[in-house]
Amino acid sequence: MDRDKISAAKKTPKVLRSATKPLTTTAIGALKPGKMLADGAIRPGSGSLKIRKRQTAGGVVAEWLFEWHRDGKTVRHSIGRYSASEVAGCLTLAQARAQAADLQATVRAGESPVHKRDIEREAARVRQSEAVHVMREASERTLSALLATYIGRLRSKGKENSAYDAENIFSNHVEKAFPNLAALPAAQITPEHISRMLARLVGPDVQSKKGRTALKLRSYMAAAFKSALGASTNPMAQTGAASFGLTGNPAASISITEMAEVFNKTGERTLNEDELRHYLAHLAAWPAVLPRLALQLQLVAGGQRMQQLLRLTHGDVSEHTITLRDPKGKRSVARLHVLPIVPEIASIIDALRAINPVVNNDRTALLFASRGAVIAPETLSVVVQNICTAMMVSTGADGAPQAATPFRGGDIRRTVETMLSGKLHVSKDVRAQLLSHGLTGVQDVVYDKDLHLAAKSAALRAWNDYIADVCIGTPTTGNVTPIRRAA
Repeated sequence: MDRDKISAAKKTPKVLRSATKPLTTTAIGALKPGKMLADGAIRPGSGSLKIRKRQTAGGVVAEWLFEWHRDGKTVRHSIGRYSASEVAGCLTLAQARAQAADLQATVRAGESPVHKRDIEREAARVRQSEAVHVMREASERTLSALLATYIGRLRSKGKENSAYDAENIFSNHVEKAFPNLAALPAAQITPEHISRMLARLVGPDVQSKKGRTALKLRSYMAAAFKSALGASTNPMAQTGAASFGLTGNPAASISITEMAEVFNKTGERTLNEDELRHYLAHLAAWPAVLPRLALQLQLVAGGQRMQQLLRLTHGDVSEHTITLRDPKGKRSVARLHVLPIVPEIASIIDALRAINPVVNNDRTALLFASRGAVIAPETLSVVVQNICTAMMVSTGADGAPQAATPFRGGDIRRTVETMLSGKLHVSKDVRAQLLSHGLTGVQDVVYDKDLHLAAKSAALRAWNDYIADVCIGTPTTGNVTPIRRAA
């Protein structure tokens, strides 16, 4: 009978059934390198989730695999490395199961997880490329780029002095003072941003207000935005000038009425003979050579505009004349302003040539160059302001202050013309030719092409003799022969 039971047992063997167990962090931790475990928590049929450990140069790593069958072949797809806790670039057990469930849905839909991964990678690459393009465009559409484009436009139109002035103001009062705003896309600049820039110059907390600088900054900013706004309909606009995406002009929204009333008054200050003598003495003692020569040249040349003098090149100086360029007004090409050279001018030109000699026969080199760049007009304004301050705290022989009231750089030019008229009786026509203003009438623009060098020379000779007498305290203004324009 026992034999029968044994025989029966042999005929009906016991069937052992086993199921893959769900993975645990303990099991994963105990897994040895080179081994692999499947996760029983993932229902089979559309792929399975597995984890394997392998040895790398950096140590042992555990990585998740999703495995499925397609056309009788087993396909295995790595979905990331394992981490017991949430770490960027890795998957916890729960995260891996969630991703495996998504991949099973992909398989059930008849799609390939590998193909889907490639599509997602390409989409990510395109998004990154587009983001880089947007960032590059943004860097090319900044406020700084818009201002640079405007400066380039001025230079292309021959407005070199205005370009230099605008570039200097933008550099000092936008680029350096507000680098964060300069780096913003120009289309994001608001009137409030412009107001902040101006408040730095004329705000209630500013002790030494720079009203005229603020007015010029606002004017140049408004012109720069206007130029960019109009570029989209201008076939001759510079490349890239129309790509700033502007919808308005934030600088033009800033009212200048109050600033203009305070800071843009027509100047009336002129120096008298005693003040001029003290000014010349202080100027002669000024330690910085180039600023001193520039302000002295302005005086001996009859009160020329400082910006035009500062742009003088070696090529602008001939044996008997110097040629300045007057870009004022809406003219596209600067008008040439030729002055005769008197000995006082020649002496300063010789000094400038010694400081900045011609190199490699480059006649375009600047005479007033300092460290490779032209002196800023603001530098000279500061010199005049410092001399004015010194004169107001210094006394003359009579015990009175050398200057009764403040004056600025623009008052020197006004002083020269006032004395040319009142002291030396130089006619209005000759003064206009000498100082290059009031020459926009039809007669001057269309018909009168003479350089009037003889009249200018006579006026400069009389003026330099006069200031020489002023310096020694014996100006001779009686019995002066009036200098009039040649018929």
